[in-house]
Amino acid sequence: MNDITNINSNRAQLNSNQSSSVKSRNEAKQENNTESTSSIGDRVTLTDTASRLKDIEQQLNNTSSVDNARVAEVQSAISSGDYNVDADRIADKMLSFENFMNK
Repeated sequence: MNDITNINSNRAQLNSNQSSSVKSRNEAKQENNTESTSSIGDRVTLTDTASRLKDIEQQLNNTSSVDNARVAEVQSAISSGDYNVDADRIADKMLSFENFMNK
């Protein structure tokens, strides 16, 4: 016969150990945060390359990725019935993409 009277007390001990481990981790995080905020006098400087990359990123964010003139051209061609779909070209592009994805 197995003695199962200590099951609940073992669970309580496990829960107690887990909560003390979580407390220890939280205290360590708080100490790290205190250390990082205590050095307020630190400064960061960017290299010329980083500054240029930041400027390029801002320029890209300010430009549209949609060619409005091309969109208007295609809309006009569709409306007038002059837009032709090249099924072979589309199939070739789809196959190229599929081959690219399988590499």
